[in-house]
Amino acid sequence: MPSTPIRALARCGPGRLNEIETWQRNISSSSAILYRTSREGVQIEGSGNRFAAHGGKMKTAILVGTRPEIIKMAPVIRECRKRKIDYFIIHSKQHYSEKLDAIFFSELDLPAPKYNLNVGSGGHANQTGRILIELEPILVSEQPGILLVQGDTNTVVAGALAAHKLHIKVGHIEAGLRSFDQTMPEESNRIIADHISDYLFAVTDLQVDQLKREGLPDSKIFKVGNTIVDALLSHRSQAEKTSQILRVLNLQEKGYYLLTSHRAANVDDPNALIEIIRLVARIPGKVYWPIHYRTQKVLKEAKIDLPPNLIWTEPVGYSDFVKLLSNCIAVITDSGGVQEEACILGVPCVTIRDRTERPETVDVGANVLVHRNAEAMLEALNRPIASWENPFGDGHTAERILDIVTEQEVLPVLQTLDTVCVVGLGYMGLPTSLLLANAGVKVAGVDLNEKKVNEISSGHCPFEEKDIPELLAATLKTGNFKALTKPVAADVFVVAVPTPHESKKCDLSYVISAVNSLLPVLNDGNLLIIESTIKPNTCQDIVLPILKSKNLNVEVAHCPERALPGNTLHEIVHNDRIIGATSPEAAQRAAKLYSVFAKGTIHRTNLVTAECVKLMENTFRDVNIALANEFSLIADKFGFSISAAIQLANRHPRVNILQPGIGVGGHCIAIDPWFLTEDVDGDLTLIRTARELNDAMPRYTAERIQNKIAPSVRKIGILGVSYKPDVDDARESPALEIARLLSRKYEVRCHDPFVKDRDLKLFPIDKVDGWADVLVILSNHKVYASQRFESPLLSFGKLIDAGAPRWLRAPGLADTDYFPAESRHADHGQYPAAKDVQESS
Repeated sequence: MPSTPIRALARCGPGRLNEIETWQRNISSSSAILYRTSREGVQIEGSGNRFAAHGGKMKTAILVGTRPEIIKMAPVIRECRKRKIDYFIIHSKQHYSEKLDAIFFSELDLPAPKYNLNVGSGGHANQTGRILIELEPILVSEQPGILLVQGDTNTVVAGALAAHKLHIKVGHIEAGLRSFDQTMPEESNRIIADHISDYLFAVTDLQVDQLKREGLPDSKIFKVGNTIVDALLSHRSQAEKTSQILRVLNLQEKGYYLLTSHRAANVDDPNALIEIIRLVARIPGKVYWPIHYRTQKVLKEAKIDLPPNLIWTEPVGYSDFVKLLSNCIAVITDSGGVQEEACILGVPCVTIRDRTERPETVDVGANVLVHRNAEAMLEALNRPIASWENPFGDGHTAERILDIVTEQEVLPVLQTLDTVCVVGLGYMGLPTSLLLANAGVKVAGVDLNEKKVNEISSGHCPFEEKDIPELLAATLKTGNFKALTKPVAADVFVVAVPTPHESKKCDLSYVISAVNSLLPVLNDGNLLIIESTIKPNTCQDIVLPILKSKNLNVEVAHCPERALPGNTLHEIVHNDRIIGATSPEAAQRAAKLYSVFAKGTIHRTNLVTAECVKLMENTFRDVNIALANEFSLIADKFGFSISAAIQLANRHPRVNILQPGIGVGGHCIAIDPWFLTEDVDGDLTLIRTARELNDAMPRYTAERIQNKIAPSVRKIGILGVSYKPDVDDARESPALEIARLLSRKYEVRCHDPFVKDRDLKLFPIDKVDGWADVLVILSNHKVYASQRFESPLLSFGKLIDAGAPRWLRAPGLADTDYFPAESRHADHGQYPAAKDVQESS
């Protein structure tokens, strides 16, 4: 729910405070948080704030359910305690037993859980539903910044669902494990938890690759190892010293085998259980079996007798189990965790399943899958054993997890939000305003263009962009967003105005004008965020001095927009964000604001680094595009197919050449390299040469067109003038420069189904096709692919590629070109790979 910060309210008189309180109520009548005045000043009522109650530090919730989860979360809990992180433990008590679970907390020296859900046993729906019901009010009350879960139990999936629906970040430890056995309920739990988690802590490269194959973004995936390594390495020596289990059971080191079995498919079915016992009976030696109470019940009810070599006992504690596992000849198990633990401890393992979610154990030679096949089991137990390397980590996994969580600042959705004034309602300012308002923030959007403001206020988006018209309509209904022509007072101000360049320099006049327009409404304690693309040190050298000249104590942050037109909303929400600021507190405040809608990771840094990051990203892309374009010029010289050559070169595993194009447009790649290098003295040959080459591509392209059309051509129709396909943005478009160059010699008409710029003279398609002696596609809009044209067509692909196969010539095309006579259909000779360059602009 939006709010004015407490320190700002404290400066207000009673009238202003009443106005704000009324506004707060109107925004969200269902919210539990209200402001009120008292002798002590402004106070917060209702549920606690995730940050305010803890000095601004993130609160971490740790959810455990079964015994393996307690063990594997123990290193994380100890590391939280060591770092003085504010954390609390929730125990679902799934399949809970005082004898089994309580001993793990005491042996591992863990604090008692703050909350116990007392779920117990039962069916999957029963357990999952009860955990959701019990957990949700705890999370609402505590408001943690992140919930950490581990593994694949019903506790894990229920916890992840509860947190996800409350917009609390979820960190899933052991993410990406897959057995590919859909009959196992754990498999469904793993997949669901992974796909709704914000941090995926994978154990090895296998899990990383699996998560990527499932389409999960790289920014969420972290290879950290497994906390079970931390637990084992820290507890093994203690277990060797303190556990008396071998003496009590009269077992000798390496004088027995160990059996564990708990999978429902193996122990709940008496027939399957009998099969396992018959397998074990064939093992030549003692087999020790700590039996779960559930399995004991099945044995008793089914009246199953045990063979003489199988010694069973009650379940044991963690220290005793570690000692038993460390000293056995081999372990026979159906547990993924035990497979892992055995591999870490160097103990041979035989798994009585036909699949495993720990394939690394098989790959290194530590484990053999035998299902319930006696011969295979005996062969596996008798196999020559060589040493292997532990693939699951080095004992520092918990440290890595908390490093990632704290360094990247997991920020919750706040229940109290700043009011925001956004200056500039263009391609980035408007969607950012709408996303904030749709999340409950009170937003004033400001633009000097009164006509645009009126359009937006009436529910009409002034530019073409997927999903924004619908979001605008929905947001206007909430009352959280207003479009204005003058700035108004707020807590946070966002400047999202263009920085055009006419002379290869960053024109900051709009940014300076926007900041100056805010001076009458800025107050001490406000935050000013610059989203505009700016050159390095703009905030330090220009913005801050303006504020200081008015003696304003206003902190500044820079959060460069990084979104692709045509998919703007999705990218603003899902892309990572970079925030630089004058102080860590200002960066955190900006991050809190963006976190109300951003699902990508928010990275904090200093101002100049943030200013340079986006410029470097686009410069990198510009240089690579220039290389592809220069390759295309070489292809023109030698007459080979550039598309075929690139395709073959990219067969090399470490080569990824982009496809060439007609130039680089848009308000990012075409200008950011100039901004980055503007104030750098000396020769920066590579960046500037690449930019100059890309700037020259329209001239090369105009020459290509002239070389590919017949001398008799007098009228050329240009199809597509936006800087990339399927958008209405013609800023810095190379197509416009090509049209201008061609107009020196030919009569030119341009058509574009998306561009609505009234300053451009565009024609309907029926005034171009049929009129022109030849049509040339310069922006490869999808709509052209399904259209048949009356005039001969030079498609985008044919324009770029010098060495296509020689065919019959179409009317209007030169004898020196290579186009089929039927090439009047835009999808003939399509050059799909070429969109890589245009779409990346």
